[in-house]
Amino acid sequence: MSVLWATTSPIGASPDEPAHYIKAASVVRGQLIGEPGPRPQDRIVSVPETVANTLNVSCLAFKSDATGDCLPSFGSAKEMVETRTSAGLYNPTYYVLVGWPSLLDAGPSALYFMRFASAAVCSLFLAMMVTFLSRLARPALPVLAGIVVMTPTTLFLSGSVNPNAFEIVTTGAFFSALLYAATSPPSRRGDWWTAGSLALSGAMLANSRGLAPAWLGFAVVIVAVSVGFFPFVKRMSRPPMLISVGLVAVAAVFALVWTVKTNSLPAVGEYPGVGSTFGQGFTTMLSNTVDYLRMAVGVFGWLDSPAPAWVLVLYYVLLAAITAYALVFSPRSRAMAALWVALAACLFMPPLIQASTVTVSGYVWQGRYTLPLIVMLAVMAAVVASNRFSELPAKESRRLVVVVLSVTTVAQIASLLTNLKRYVVGSSPEWSAFFEGPRWIPPFFSSTGWFVVCVLVAALYLIIALVVTTRSVGLSTRPAKGLAP
Repeated sequence: MSVLWATTSPIGASPDEPAHYIKAASVVRGQLIGEPGPRPQDRIVSVPETVANTLNVSCLAFKSDATGDCLPSFGSAKEMVETRTSAGLYNPTYYVLVGWPSLLDAGPSALYFMRFASAAVCSLFLAMMVTFLSRLARPALPVLAGIVVMTPTTLFLSGSVNPNAFEIVTTGAFFSALLYAATSPPSRRGDWWTAGSLALSGAMLANSRGLAPAWLGFAVVIVAVSVGFFPFVKRMSRPPMLISVGLVAVAAVFALVWTVKTNSLPAVGEYPGVGSTFGQGFTTMLSNTVDYLRMAVGVFGWLDSPAPAWVLVLYYVLLAAITAYALVFSPRSRAMAALWVALAACLFMPPLIQASTVTVSGYVWQGRYTLPLIVMLAVMAAVVASNRFSELPAKESRRLVVVVLSVTTVAQIASLLTNLKRYVVGSSPEWSAFFEGPRWIPPFFSSTGWFVVCVLVAALYLIIALVVTTRSVGLSTRPAKGLAP
């Protein structure tokens, strides 16, 4: 699904993607930061002309009826030119993982290969998340929540060159692995695999974006509250886990040193709202919570290509339903206390973070920045509610799984096709124009061909998700072997 997003969106048609393209291409050529530019957030670097020309998206960005054919040629992949990037101060870890295709002699195709590299890396951590959720004592509802909370925005970003997706998926992988590590009985072989996954996902999370160490800290706090502080420390003191804790701590220190030395968090520029007070920033952010949730679910392009309204409502209802169900119908427990912590973090941390900088930066926050917290909230709610869910007959559980996965898969593909139509003919024309008079077509297929491909991939996505989740339903009806939080 992420590769599908990567192929059906014009190059540069995601938030700040040109800046991330340039940063990635410069990092793999040894330019970790670059020279100071005209603005505090800008850095001057030297990259191939094809990469530098991704900046030429002004005809497309913020214009919902502009189609992909307005983009100019990307030029030569062999000619090196100087250009600027607003991502020059960012941690280089993600950019090393996705920037290497720019070294290939592949012309403009290298820009798609960089997207595919991002999609592959993000999918690896999504797979890691689902794997550890499937190993919990009662896995069905957590696995379902883990798949569903990967919103259309998440998959869209995974198919773009953007570290935001990397931050989201590594949060999900680390949080799920930590939940499993803190609630599972000792296993000599299993502990080493879990510890390795914790070290990898934790190190990558800490170095994904400037705020990511905060999400890592929240993951640790939420899991520790869910099992109790002393049991958590005892389980994480097993030799393999101690090694992973040490590695993640070293990675987090590196991330914090990088952020402090480069001053990358304050150097974001000035946006509307500069001069607002802390109180104004907090109340404004809190009052706009639903709008930020809309961005987290399904707003694509340069925030100019929204998903259908029913898709947004569907995800609102699902997130509210699982959280309310867990809080109202589950017995009091440490896990429920952890859910309250996750809910409070999701509601209040974005306003607090934005309010702390609004005076000098204005309102920078976007809904996608909240997705790491939303992922932890959804998974924790599913863990709390899993006791009640496991009491349902297997037939009813499977029916619920089929319905939820079916409607969310339809929502995923409807979002992708709506975004594709926006670039093929614009947002305003009828769907008939998509088939009869396309103005831009992604590579490989016709507009009709891409419509068929999208539907087929969505069907495959649904089948795999159903197989994985319905198998977990069977496991949830058996006596639990692990320790439920």
